[in-house]
Amino acid sequence: MRVYIAIDFEENIKNYFDNITSHIKNHCSEGSFTEKYNFHMTIRFIGEADDLQIAKIKEVLDEVSLKINSFELSVNKLGIFKRKKTNILWAGVEENPIISELHKDITTLLKEYKLPFYDKVFMPHITLGRRVELMEHCTDLDNLIQFERINIPVKALSLMASKEIDGKLNGVPIYKVNFK
Repeated sequence: MRVYIAIDFEENIKNYFDNITSHIKNHCSEGSFTEKYNFHMTIRFIGEADDLQIAKIKEVLDEVSLKINSFELSVNKLGIFKRKKTNILWAGVEENPIISELHKDITTLLKEYKLPFYDKVFMPHITLGRRVELMEHCTDLDNLIQFERINIPVKALSLMASKEIDGKLNGVPIYKVNFK
C-alpha cells in the first residue's frame, strides 16, 4: 500500500482551497487540479509499505502525538514549483516552528524504527494542481488571484493511503491521532 503522513483538512478548509483553484483555472491553459476531497498537507511521504510497516508507522504517530499540542498554520502565498514536465501549483504556509518540529520528530522516529521513506527537503505546502500552465498574460499569482489569508487549525495527524477510486488516485485516511 502506498502511504504518507499528512494533515488532513476539515471540510471548510477544503472548500477554501477548492475556491482558490476554481478561480485559478480561469487563468490556465492547462492543468490537473486537486479535487476538493484530496486537499491535505503532506508531512512525510513514505511510499510502499506492508502491514508490518504500517503498524510501526501507527506507533510513530502515537508517539509523536503525545508531544504536540494543537496549533495553527497560516496560508500566506501561492506559487509554482517549475519542473521539466510538470509545474506544481501550491499554497504556501508561513514558517512555523511546530510544523518543523513535527516533521523532524517523525523523521527521527521513522529512522529509529528502520522504516524506509522518501527523503527530500521539507517545504510545507498544499498542492493545488499539477501540470499547470498559466496563460501568457498571467504571471503574478498573488496579484492575479486575490484570496483571503487564513489560519488552519491543526488538531490531528493522519496516515493516508493512496487508493484508486473511479480511475482517480485519492488520499484516504487509514489512521488518525489527535493532538493535545
